[in-house]
Amino acid sequence: WLIIISISTMTTQRPSARIKLRLCARRPISITMKSRTLCILSTLCLAASSSFSKPHPGSRLRLRQVLVVHRHGDRTPITPMKDEGYWRNELPEPNVLDGIARGTSLVRPPEGGPRKHGAVGRGPFGQLTLRGLLQMISLGELLREELGHSHHEEEADDGDHQPFVNRGRLFTPTKPLHPSRVRVMSTDFPRTIQSVQALLTGLFPDAADAPIEIDLQHTNSYFIPDPQPRQYKKQLALESHLSQRPHLAKKEDELRELAHRVTDALDGHLGKGAKGVSFGIGEEKDASSQTKTRQPLAWAQLAEILICLHSREMLPPALSEEDVQAVSNHVAWRWFENLRHPVLAKSAMWKFASRLVENMQRKAEEQHDYSDESNMEMMVEAYERDCAEEPWLCIYSAHDSTLIGLLCVLQLEQPAEWPEYGSALKVELIGEEEDGSHPTKASRHWVRFSLNGQVLRSTWLTDNNDEPATMVPLNDLADMIDSEHELFEEDGANDSGLKYSWKDGLLEEH
Repeated sequence: WLIIISISTMTTQRPSARIKLRLCARRPISITMKSRTLCILSTLCLAASSSFSKPHPGSRLRLRQVLVVHRHGDRTPITPMKDEGYWRNELPEPNVLDGIARGTSLVRPPEGGPRKHGAVGRGPFGQLTLRGLLQMISLGELLREELGHSHHEEEADDGDHQPFVNRGRLFTPTKPLHPSRVRVMSTDFPRTIQSVQALLTGLFPDAADAPIEIDLQHTNSYFIPDPQPRQYKKQLALESHLSQRPHLAKKEDELRELAHRVTDALDGHLGKGAKGVSFGIGEEKDASSQTKTRQPLAWAQLAEILICLHSREMLPPALSEEDVQAVSNHVAWRWFENLRHPVLAKSAMWKFASRLVENMQRKAEEQHDYSDESNMEMMVEAYERDCAEEPWLCIYSAHDSTLIGLLCVLQLEQPAEWPEYGSALKVELIGEEEDGSHPTKASRHWVRFSLNGQVLRSTWLTDNNDEPATMVPLNDLADMIDSEHELFEEDGANDSGLKYSWKDGLLEEH
């Protein structure tokens, strides 16, 4: 029996906490238990889950589907700068943009485009540069090389001596890479649309022989953790609550001098409207709470300006590379520290994460048996039927905040560095085939995550050595995504101490 116990957020002041037990396919049961019992059950939970952390040694593995969530390529600063002409010259020529857009069509909702987000930028700011366009073409070429079929369907192991069919590649000679097997979505930002168009140029260098739709419908509302407005009315209040926790407030006080010093050094470089830009988790400006006290730019603004200037050797003389690193490190720490809380992670990214899991679940249900096909033509027709149901490759063009949000809601290891321009989170659906089973009839499905080629382990599931799992069962991942979470008041000011909760896809404030 597999018992998964989800532990609600609690503080040391609270004598008990609610936990949920899930036994096989039954619905979660919520109970209240004392802290010592909770610790014992947590240990049992890890022991129970660890035996399911790897495929059977005698099985073969087949890559069934790949989801790629990528950050856009290099861009100009979102914050307006004084030297507008310089930044305009960094952009690709119109005929280049027309070239990468050829063969693609944009799908927007009937009611029109989305409400403009503060991070879209204006004029030449917040736009994909020529450098960024070339980065994305290279990413497309890399994906083509990694996923494209080889001429010999050999087996390769995954490093743990687990054999992969077709050398771990997604496409084969009988189901090659083709636009009809690819689904593309993007946020409705010019830089993300152009980025995925450039990626498709690298993925299909000979020009796609079928049109490719780029779905932009409502993606600005759930592809990013800080949509404007938020998905839930209470999310901004939750962000503010989490950002005021003592350890975050202490860190802010320690770095306040750095924020002011960097803001002062950048002041002569900022353009009109620079101080009105507002975006980021826990950093959006509240128009109703204006203060006469001199305030530094938000950390997210400082980081994005410094990165753009530093990469072009344009830092003001008063700032150093160490300053750039200190600001970038603090922004990464702030984002992870807030988004790692499961209530905020679910509020911000549950809809997108659920969509990814549902895509894989639909693909896993496609259990066609091709062994009885009498000829190659029938096999190809069968593959085309599969393609119409669920694509093999799904590409999502988004932002660094998207990647951070997904790493947190999926409970993956934190990368050593902030995802740079063109970074890609790859989510692989892997079918486990027992000896003697027909191809594509998997006995179980697993999911593996990697960022820029580095495998990210899942911190919520451990292997037999109590190490985070490199692959997780798809069904368990779906259960984890739908699990409930609670946030309690640190001081237990009210009777229950419950401040926020996440349940059944809804954020509630208590």
